[in-house]
Amino acid sequence: MPDQRTPRVRRNREYDPFADLYNRFWGTEYRSCALPVVERLLLSRVKPGSTILDVCCGTGHFSKDLLEQGYTVSGIDASSQMIRHAKRNAKGGKFTTADVRDFNLNQRFHAAFCVFESLNHIPDTEGLTQAFRAVRRHLKSKAPFLFDLVGPATYRRNWNTTHAIVADDLVCGIRMDFEESTGTATCDVTVMEHPPAWTRRDFTVQQHCHDRADVVASLEEAGFKDLTLYAARDMGMPASFGTDRTFYLVNA
Repeated sequence: MPDQRTPRVRRNREYDPFADLYNRFWGTEYRSCALPVVERLLLSRVKPGSTILDVCCGTGHFSKDLLEQGYTVSGIDASSQMIRHAKRNAKGGKFTTADVRDFNLNQRFHAAFCVFESLNHIPDTEGLTQAFRAVRRHLKSKAPFLFDLVGPATYRRNWNTTHAIVADDLVCGIRMDFEESTGTATCDVTVMEHPPAWTRRDFTVQQHCHDRADVVASLEEAGFKDLTLYAARDMGMPASFGTDRTFYLVNA
């Protein structure tokens, strides 16, 4: 039966205007570094053919890899535009627009994962707990859940800077700032596109630096157990992505 509950949270739509850029310029870069980690820590625990939930699946590049390895993959993401790309990139997967803090697929999976610091987009500990509870409701007993988060060193290194992308059909300026007192990282994006009649659009996306003790407490409150932490650099990820990135592995 479809879930008829009133959603407890307002779906985060901030990635809708970013989806096309993400799919074009960032969708595959992180995956090439993180896929070996996902294979080692998660896929080694589940047989091909098993059902896997891609939490905050983005544009579906990870889902595509898992489908090609013989897994049955479903994905959720709060951005309908990200889901639009996922359906094109990972044909054979089942994708749903839903916020990680409050979703119901009426199915239990053999495993779940959530990568590229997607959970850093949740603004508070309450939201993390809601997300962990929602994921756990969708897992079979003892099923593994793998996710990564980045800490303050990542934001100090990567989020107090500016970037630009120049292509024949667009120019994109990105201004990034990390406010350490609040743990909030802000990315302001300006895009000029569709020549020769260039049009401008502006939008903002944010991340939040979560204290590890709060993450652990939220996992325990949601009912997860057997927590193991893995430093991304120890798992072979380069400094560009691995600095102060931690993979959390738990069981339902």
